[in-house]
Amino acid sequence: MRTLWAHIFGESAGILAIFSGKRLEPGSKRLDDRRTHYLDYSRETGRAEELCRRLSEEGREVYFCGHLLTARRRVKRNAARLSACYVDADGAKPGGNMPRPTAVVISSVGREQYWWRLSERVEPEEGEDLNRRLAYAMRADLSGWDLTQLLRVPGTRNRRYPDAPLVELAHLSEDSHNPAELARSLPKGQRTTGSAAARSARPKGMAGSADLSGLSERTRELVLYGDGEGRYASRSEADFAACLGMFAAGFEDEEVWAAMTDPTHAVSEKFRGKGRAGERYLSLTIGKAAAKARPSRMRVGRSKARRVRKRVA
Repeated sequence: MRTLWAHIFGESAGILAIFSGKRLEPGSKRLDDRRTHYLDYSRETGRAEELCRRLSEEGREVYFCGHLLTARRRVKRNAARLSACYVDADGAKPGGNMPRPTAVVISSVGREQYWWRLSERVEPEEGEDLNRRLAYAMRADLSGWDLTQLLRVPGTRNRRYPDAPLVELAHLSEDSHNPAELARSLPKGQRTTGSAAARSARPKGMAGSADLSGLSERTRELVLYGDGEGRYASRSEADFAACLGMFAAGFEDEEVWAAMTDPTHAVSEKFRGKGRAGERYLSLTIGKAAAKARPSRMRVGRSKARRVRKRVA
């Protein structure tokens, strides 16, 4: 794990966030007894490594924030400049025409986390935009690239599976990518901030439930069970990731609204908890996700069949 941290953080200074939780049984979608530890990088790197090993030996799932922080709270406004880009690919693989990752972590059989070390640090927003474009280029799950993302720690156990496979650092190179050259090599996409994103009006007369079978495993579980593993710093960020993943899979606005308001889906909890303000909240969240997912939607949106099924009384 220290080898990976040295590769992706370099000589940067900041706060390393270590998150852990207890999975009551293999296959469970929820972690209990969640804890976050904040340590000084690189002064406490050895202590962080010992902590991760101990937590894993205690039977806990262990993750770290994909970038360093400027304060002891894992939220986007505390993101430090990025020394490496990352995508938690959920089974997707980089194509032959893509920039080669400089590090690969196998989190379980067939699932990898990819890293692209940068020759110079970039501001958090620029780093997040590069992450997003890398994810689009490899058609990876679009809930695995944003700021505050939690990623598994090499050398710990993935107890989501009965055999608890070891998370492994499978590839490491001495290469690095110039941020500007990396950006030029990737598909162009509109950079969208929350304030620039248009709202999405709730479709009139909407009735039906969304067919989730076409979603990636991670996005489908995020919709059905919520952020039980604590990968996101807030419920709002988890809701945004769910919407983004659905749009990337070709969902239309009506389908996303159906999924986000379905009372049988855990992802609807914040919408329902806000009462009258829930519709405004989803209007902003869905609109922001639709704007950010626009490059992917242009590729697949019109070629996908609609998946909203009418409810049968």
